[in-house]
Parts: sequence; C-alpha cells; structure tokens
Amino acid sequence: MNPSPPRVLQGVAANLLSEILPRIPTPFGQQLVGIAAMLDMMVAEEFDRAADRLVTENRIVRELLAAGRDILGEAVPPTVTAALDTPAAASLRVSDLQRENDVLRAALIDLHAAVEISPAPTARELDERIWEELVESTRRRHLSARL
Repeated sequence: MNPSPPRVLQGVAANLLSEILPRIPTPFGQQLVGIAAMLDMMVAEEFDRAADRLVTENRIVRELLAAGRDILGEAVPPTVTAALDTPAAASLRVSDLQRENDVLRAALIDLHAAVEISPAPTARELDERIWEELVESTRRRHLSARL
C-alpha cells in the first residue's frame, strides 16, 4: 500500500468535520476540531504542490540573481555571487529545495536593495521583475482552504 498524504489528510479533515465535530459539546472544542480539519486540508494542499513551487521559484530567483550580477557588476552583493555558486538542490526532497530557496531568497533581498539604489536604467527593469516575482511567489502560496 502506498498512502497518498494529501488524500489521507483530506480524509482525516472530512472525518473531523463530519463525525467528530458534531459530537463535541463545547464551542471551544468545536473550534479546535474545525481548526485541526482546516490545517489538515492546508497541509494536504501544500504537500501536493511544494516541490513544484520550490523548483519553479528557485529557477526564477536564480535567473533574477544572474541578471542582477550582470547589471551591477562589481557592485553586486557577495551573497548573490555565493548563492549563484551554490549548486541546485541534489534532490526533489522538499527539505533540500527549501534550503536552496532560503539561500536564494536571502540573496534576492540583498540584490533588491542594491538594485533599488543603482542609477542604471536596466536596474529599474530588474526592480520591476523582482517585484513581479515577489507578487507571483505570494500567489503560488495561496491556499484553497482558509482558516
């Protein structure tokens, strides 16, 4: 048997809401069960998409960092060069991809700060691209289930 974590978590959430919640006598207890069910649904959704989201984001952030290195030249923050020199995650394990993402996003923050003070016209274009990616990365994290 190979249990699908999203299906298992969705099943647990459905059972919490349909079987357990009606049997809880206090409003506080009902609220706790409801929150647990919603968290199960959120975790199920994130489990299903996390690797794809991180691979996509890591690729895009690497592209932004490389563009920033080209635009800023010697003025590029050292964290950008270090992040670009860091090899991509060796696996599709979410923990490996997240570690890579953390390094890349920290470098993106430094790059963004440097780009915002750069007088180069191409820096304005990169600033817009960075903001667009920040908006998109937020959209990628939106959950269908809400608390």
